[in-house]
Amino acid sequence: MLKRALTSRNYSVLEAKDLKQGFEVYSKTSPDIIILDVNLPDGNGVYYARKFKNDKNMVIFISANNDKLADGGFKDVGANGFLRKPFIIEQLLDVIDKNKINTSNLN
Repeated sequence: MLKRALTSRNYSVLEAKDLKQGFEVYSKTSPDIIILDVNLPDGNGVYYARKFKNDKNMVIFISANNDKLADGGFKDVGANGFLRKPFIIEQLLDVIDKNKINTSNLN
């Protein structure tokens, strides 16, 4: 669903099924935006967010339930935003647009 929605808005999207594959994609492509689920098959996305985050990208968490992240805790681990599932694509685009304004290195 995310891929279809983002590609229809001219974003290039790469997917990873778990953290291991995510690191491989990240190291080869250096994406501008990383959408990271909290609960992944091989670990908790919160614990790995800092490995993905740098000064040229943004990390956005998604989760069905994580009150600590929803209450601003996402900032404590270096992420730029948090969306609670289910969400609508416009909410994701709002987070992306807000952080593009605040992050001059993003395309």
